[in-house]
Amino acid sequence: MKNKKESFVYRVMLNNEWDEFKKKKKFFGNKLDIQSGFIHLSTKSQIKNTIEKYYKNQDSIIIFKINIKDIAKNLKWEISRNNQLFPHLYGFINFIDVKKTKLI
Repeated sequence: MKNKKESFVYRVMLNNEWDEFKKKKKFFGNKLDIQSGFIHLSTKSQIKNTIEKYYKNQDSIIIFKINIKDIAKNLKWEISRNNQLFPHLYGFINFIDVKKTKLI
């Protein structure tokens, strides 16, 4: 299953996760990702609800986007929250694939 209208997927991170990612250049997921067996990502339209559900009590977070073409072989679109298709990455994120970041 693919979501053909999307060109980018997005990831929200805590500042300490971001700092570690910048150092190690690879992100294998946080505790929730590891328990789930994949890295949770969102589309642009899903990111607001993801932040409200998982990050609303955080002082600041990092959001970054990744071109789907760069991770396509390990990306699966699966039904998740609110019966929506979500991008799930089976593997890891290379720091070089981060296209743009935003601090909130």
